[in-house]
Amino acid sequence: MDISNLTFIVTDDCNFDCSYCPQKKEKKTITNETIRTAVEFFYPFFTREGTTQVGFYGGEPLLAFDKIQYAAALLHEKNKTGAKKIQFRITTNGSLLTDQALEFFDKNRFALLLSFDGLAQDKGRKKNSLESTLQVMKRIQAYPGISFEINSVFSPWTIGTFYESIRFIIEQKGPDITFNFNTLDEWSPSDFEMLRKEMDRLREYTAAHYKKTGHIPVKNFRSPVSKPDVFRCSAGINHMAVTPGGELWGCFLFHDFFKTRKDHPQYHDYFFGELAHFTSSYESLYPTIVKNYRELRQDFFQAQGKDCFLCTDLKECAVCPIIAAYSTGSLGKIPCSKCELGKIARTLL
Repeated sequence: MDISNLTFIVTDDCNFDCSYCPQKKEKKTITNETIRTAVEFFYPFFTREGTTQVGFYGGEPLLAFDKIQYAAALLHEKNKTGAKKIQFRITTNGSLLTDQALEFFDKNRFALLLSFDGLAQDKGRKKNSLESTLQVMKRIQAYPGISFEINSVFSPWTIGTFYESIRFIIEQKGPDITFNFNTLDEWSPSDFEMLRKEMDRLREYTAAHYKKTGHIPVKNFRSPVSKPDVFRCSAGINHMAVTPGGELWGCFLFHDFFKTRKDHPQYHDYFFGELAHFTSSYESLYPTIVKNYRELRQDFFQAQGKDCFLCTDLKECAVCPIIAAYSTGSLGKIPCSKCELGKIARTLL
């Protein structure tokens, strides 16, 4: 194994109830024993070729801030010689960001992804949270050791605020932004038409912003560093995720999807088992399961009833197999809405 991404799902609990979130919330928190077992086992497999991203995810991970501190301390001790390059990451709604947490993230040079939908915040994430999240954004920016970005998600019922929401964040001197779309709900032809108009307005605004500042704050609009190629999911291959219950999956999204679908026919294809068992049997377990993850490639998928390898846009498209499965029920089957959203984005970029 060569691990470049290890995620600790520190809790399945959350203090928000976002309208497009598919997670089943549970009062479960990872134990110190599970964290220690994962650190002891995976650290020797951290990649030597680059940086290993160690992420903290939820639910809302700041509900288990002490577990984040504990994991970071163990990894610092393990890596005191600096033999491995490690980057800590966290995804949070920001509502529980205390000065103590910000100072900790600043000292440990965390990459922090704030879930913030701009003017759509009160409709999509939590009512009356727009102003408080805006203030959180500004507080984070006071800590230079934190690498800070924003993720915004838009649904059919908030797509009319898409342009103004992104512009609002930019004009509040926010950090770089990545936007995504909720595909768990149906998009109508009028929703797609609204998106085309909103996307066109945002494209024009971003182009003008670039001419003025020399910077493109919307990461979706930047040219890829490498040439387009067939998308290959990294889950299970060099990505691993440890759950609050001490289970092991190739990515945190697999835990989110399968924890309520234990009778799903694909469940055992992607479940690495209990962490404690895996650490003693990985030489036989890992090759058996990882071969299934290796088949999660865009040219093996299907969209709108057709094989993706026949699509002329194949190398321009990248769809998370789990996000697709939330709509279709099967990994590798892409919903029509996701396919259409991708086409709109590619046409207007």
